[in-house]
Amino acid sequence: SINTAVNKLRVILRDDSRDPQFIRTVVGQGYRFIAEVKPGSFAEGSLLSPAAVGGGNGCRPDVPSEASNGAAPATSSAIKTSLPVPPAWRSVSAPLHPADNMAGRGFVVGSLAGLAAVLAVALTIYFLRAAPKVPTRDIEPTQTFHSIAVLPFRNLAHDTDQDYLVDGMTDQLISNLAMSTPLRVISYRSVMEYKGVQLPLKDIAQALNVDAIVEGSYLRHGNEIRITAQLLDAQNDRHLWAEVYPESADDPLAMQDQVTKEIAREVALAAGSSFNLSMIRPVSEAARNAFLRGRYLWNQRTPASVAKSIDYYTDAVRADRNYADAYAALSVSYVTLTSYGNLNPADLLWKAQFAAERALALNGSLSAAHTALGGVKNDRDWDWSGAEEEYRRAIAINPSDSTAHHWYGLLLTRQRRGKEALAELQQALALDPLSLIIATDVAETYYYLRQPDEAMRRIDEVLALNPNFGQAHLVKASILEQQGKFDSAEMENELAARFFGDGLWIETEQAYLLSLQGKSGQALEIARKLEDTSTLRYVSGTHIAQIYCSLHDPDAAMRWLDRGYERHDIVLDMLAIDPHLDGCRTDLRFQALLRRLKLPA
Repeated sequence: SINTAVNKLRVILRDDSRDPQFIRTVVGQGYRFIAEVKPGSFAEGSLLSPAAVGGGNGCRPDVPSEASNGAAPATSSAIKTSLPVPPAWRSVSAPLHPADNMAGRGFVVGSLAGLAAVLAVALTIYFLRAAPKVPTRDIEPTQTFHSIAVLPFRNLAHDTDQDYLVDGMTDQLISNLAMSTPLRVISYRSVMEYKGVQLPLKDIAQALNVDAIVEGSYLRHGNEIRITAQLLDAQNDRHLWAEVYPESADDPLAMQDQVTKEIAREVALAAGSSFNLSMIRPVSEAARNAFLRGRYLWNQRTPASVAKSIDYYTDAVRADRNYADAYAALSVSYVTLTSYGNLNPADLLWKAQFAAERALALNGSLSAAHTALGGVKNDRDWDWSGAEEEYRRAIAINPSDSTAHHWYGLLLTRQRRGKEALAELQQALALDPLSLIIATDVAETYYYLRQPDEAMRRIDEVLALNPNFGQAHLVKASILEQQGKFDSAEMENELAARFFGDGLWIETEQAYLLSLQGKSGQALEIARKLEDTSTLRYVSGTHIAQIYCSLHDPDAAMRWLDRGYERHDIVLDMLAIDPHLDGCRTDLRFQALLRRLKLPA
């Protein structure tokens, strides 16, 4: 009750827990009233008036903020709570206000005033607990918000075994908002960059380019769960809505579904947006638990984690054969796994198609399933119009689906529809502004459009965010080759190999660079090594053909391209745009292959 009361007080007083002016969290103790209090006359009924709480003029006192140092001073008047109180998130360091060390009447009056205010609201809430829950909406929406980010919910128990549940709540809330409102909702991948990060909300909002931010916490204590959530106007630093959800842990997954739905509805209304969420189909605890673990792993986006997510999604559909969301997620994981180039894509894409079609048979409004089918039609069937139709369907269902915009942009790039491709990729980046792979693909699109200067500017922005992102170094090497800066390109290839790991992409790029430098013998040696490897495991014929094209050996190149056509190899859809294939572009057989693939010449 005290925790709830303090949240209410902070909303009423416009007090920010990260930069408090009135109420400060004392780690392990409770709360302290920190505003300066001066002795004065007491007026009847004025206990919670602005003058009584914030000073004689009714305004916030001009006092510096302070952060908890992890322990309360001996003179603390902190109030004990029934549950442990977490440290303030994104705390800031500042000198302690002299009022904290005051002795005598001013300190006592200040402590009693804070205690009385908290207890007054706590008692009020206690007697109203039997009444229906009414969310606290601090300010009625006087403006319409257009974009929103849901920051990762904090796991206050610091129990890593619960992380997948807490992150799953964030993911589900993002999905509910994206599917049920016209708001532009930032993707899960970008907001997870701020998990545990201590930054002012305005800085986060600026980086994500949003109007409003949702933040919350999750605390499990025995058989009780307490979830808090609040919506903030990030541009004007004001609360729009806040609520605390005390729940039972008897069925935490069903509870999570209901609470995220309630939060999404209240956030939408407080943001001045419409809301239309269909009923969530109940699933078994085992199925839901496996699904959440799969989502947790897929969002890590490594070959190993994506492969492991498939295991969990498979467990989910075994536990519930009609779990449409699990089938959709499974199909996306299969398509994603093909992009790493380590496995034969044929089997993976057939499985992706089955899972996506099963998901849509159960629920035709799942954008992820349409996105996966778009990937299957693009990568396996070379059905460009069919893939485009699936991506458009996915975007129509969920305009905030960054993956649909991203993959659609890549399709348009390969169709040499550069202007449309950049528009889709920029939209994907707006929804997932911290996605390194999307930003890298934007840079690579400029490379394919033969605009190396703009491509370089874009790829340098990616590496400024993360200098260890191997894919970006690989693309930068290609851009430097296009600029004729071979020594620098060689250095980038070495960095790519260090961060990305050895693989087909690295070896192909190295061979191409060697051929540009006139080192044909070394390039040919790599090509023959890949040919030998192809007898042991999957190697895309297109990769080998790229080397032979750079060596101006169209006969060998076409032999591998024809083999790739028969096997439906990955990256064959890049024939119309890839500079690595320019050495074969005038060959009549190459032109005939473009026509068979229905790609622009």
